[in-house]
Amino acid sequence: MPTTISVSQDDRIRAFATVNIPEPAASKLVAFLENLKPLAHLRWVKREQLHITLRFLGEQTPEAIARVKSALMPLRIEPFEVELSYTGAFPNLKSPQILWLSGHRGMNELTALAKSVNESIAAVGLSSEKRDYRPHLTLARTDGRPLPPALMKMLQNPPPISWRCKGFDLMRSQLTPQGAIYTKIPL
Repeated sequence: MPTTISVSQDDRIRAFATVNIPEPAASKLVAFLENLKPLAHLRWVKREQLHITLRFLGEQTPEAIARVKSALMPLRIEPFEVELSYTGAFPNLKSPQILWLSGHRGMNELTALAKSVNESIAAVGLSSEKRDYRPHLTLARTDGRPLPPALMKMLQNPPPISWRCKGFDLMRSQLTPQGAIYTKIPL
């Protein structure tokens, strides 16, 4: 579970708005990842990194983060069901860079939430996201080489991962040699 931090006034903050994955869905995802890891040497996400990004903000000043917080605080959502049930890759499975998990149930709601988050952030002076939003949970990063056949076979039938989405978070991402460390920025 992400920890809470306070925002320092003297350094830039790499941040993103996200739907974090609650228990028991996170445990199911970890079990799925544990079955996949021996099949390929990829940069697999860690348990504490399981999330669906709504909007990446990049490096921002503490003042910009304060404006983002004030813009996001009033946003409320009606809880909705999410189910992740199929895998894919960006740009594609033949030359994957990002291996992901997505689904059908809840994707319209996630897209609408991402749009609301994006509009709220743009209203306080940050640039608007121009790319189409595609809700997904990153499983691994790759070097673009084809995936081993055994892994491709396992990716064909992932276990459905579902939960009731009740909200979203603003997160800080600190890059380290061991990978990104995510901490919650209180709204």
